[in-house]
Amino acid sequence: MGGSGGGGGYRSVSPDIARRIEIAREREVARLNTAVNGYLSEILTQFNARDSDLMNKRLDALAEVLDDVSEVDHMLLGGSVAKHTDVDGLSDVDSLVVLDRADLKGKGPDALKAAFFAELHDQLPRSEVAEVKEGKMAVTVVYKDGMEVQLLPALRSGQRVLLGVPGAQGWSEVDPKKFQTSLTGANQRLGGALVPAIKLLKSINGDLPTQKQLSGYHLEALAVDAAKSYSGRGVPREVLIHLCKHASKRVLTPITDVTGQSRQADEYMGTANSAQRRIASQALLGIARRLETATSVDEWKAVFDE
Repeated sequence: MGGSGGGGGYRSVSPDIARRIEIAREREVARLNTAVNGYLSEILTQFNARDSDLMNKRLDALAEVLDDVSEVDHMLLGGSVAKHTDVDGLSDVDSLVVLDRADLKGKGPDALKAAFFAELHDQLPRSEVAEVKEGKMAVTVVYKDGMEVQLLPALRSGQRVLLGVPGAQGWSEVDPKKFQTSLTGANQRLGGALVPAIKLLKSINGDLPTQKQLSGYHLEALAVDAAKSYSGRGVPREVLIHLCKHASKRVLTPITDVTGQSRQADEYMGTANSAQRRIASQALLGIARRLETATSVDEWKAVFDE
């Protein structure tokens, strides 16, 4: 029996219809980008609500107190304030305080931190300060209005700046501003979109189970590395997705610490392809997939509200 010539087969879509479909998809992507970026801007506004002017005034006041007692050589904003990536409760130290004290020469990092803590504890006026706390490497000043300032003491030795090696009693020579310079350059190349993406990823990271979380400095180092391969638009949604996808692969191998504090910025994660690195990789990949396939603002909100 003769056929009708193609009954039941698929008809090709005309170029005109194909173009209309393409335009509709582009409009939908643009609509989603606008809506999501608006939501992300709201989140970033909350993150930026920390009173930077008050923070800087308090850092200046701390410097004056320490200068009178501890011979502070200078105060470098080598932490989250200088890099503008602070997110309440998620950032690393707010300031690196470089001390020039002859009585501490030849002693270890614990002696430096103990002396630094003692000076702050004894000399800070209690009209504004509620508490001074000593941590593993840093000292935190808690103010009565709830603000916390985390300070990392370092030691001046000639032209060198020495910082305690995490988990050890030795010193490492550091260049506090080297990473800050790298991050600033990477952020400029992406039209100012990298730092907001870091803040957003820090927020997501802070809500993950402890075993899946990365340190703030590690996330920043991964972001600088991710910026090298980014060629898309400088909008928070797209940069954040790229950062998550890139980091999910890059986290599997150690990344150099350009400041010199440690050999790697992620020594805490062990060797390449360690179990901890694989766990972190899967977590980052899962975040990237959820963000990339999300078709509504509500799906993005779900990632940040967890």
